[in-house]
Amino acid sequence: MRTLAAPSPAQLMVHADLALRSALAAVAGTEPSRLGRAAAGAAYLDLWAGDRLLRADGGNHSAVARFLLPRLLMESVDTLSVLLGERAQRNTGPGAAYREHARWLHQAMWHPDHRARLDAVTARLDGPPTGEDRLARPLTSVRPAALPLDLHALLDALERERRAVVGACALAPERDSAGNWALADRYALLTAAAACLDGWRGAGRGRRITSDRDRLVAALSRIAIRLGLEPVGPDTELSGALFGEAVAHCRRPTAPARTAPARTAPVGARRLVGA
Repeated sequence: MRTLAAPSPAQLMVHADLALRSALAAVAGTEPSRLGRAAAGAAYLDLWAGDRLLRADGGNHSAVARFLLPRLLMESVDTLSVLLGERAQRNTGPGAAYREHARWLHQAMWHPDHRARLDAVTARLDGPPTGEDRLARPLTSVRPAALPLDLHALLDALERERRAVVGACALAPERDSAGNWALADRYALLTAAAACLDGWRGAGRGRRITSDRDRLVAALSRIAIRLGLEPVGPDTELSGALFGEAVAHCRRPTAPARTAPARTAPVGARRLVGA
């Protein structure tokens, strides 16, 4: 029996994007709960961070994106069930569409190539990161005065984590599978954090700069939680504050991934591999 090729990171982004759109369409005209708003904001944040990672690390060719995005997107799309409630079980309409996209993300997470995805990342960990590797240099060179104040302590913690990962790569003894996975996960999450910081535009004024700041703070805080570090604040509050951004994003007609052709969501859904 022939195994279908794993979806590309850009295709996973489209599935996650359409899952979020379907979930919000299912609850249109209602007032979501605090946890529901947080779930939608979290799904939007993971799309935002995933887009930054694809831009910074080679798009569909990124070993980090192929390793990290299936899990991150599956986690946030699964959490959308809190927003949908019983609507997630309906056999027609947006609830059914949401389940279909969630199913694709689950299949991608447990696709038979998961070992190859891990090996592609650990191949970059046999020695300290050098050259163009994003973790070969500090996570950001932006002056502290240009960064949101509430990020200063978190960035210190993330930078310490980066140095610890670099040190662990430099030791590079014979690691078991669990050790390889744990180090690869830390490496991938920090690469995503660096990509978010590379996209920071600390200039200008008005709503745009406020939205950029809120996304950056919340996205890095979610990455910190996944790394076991102290977040900026409660994830529910940070993610919930981005609910309006999630709704505005879903009013736009195109999929978020830069590596995917710009097209309307329904056309994009029909052209997905296997969809």
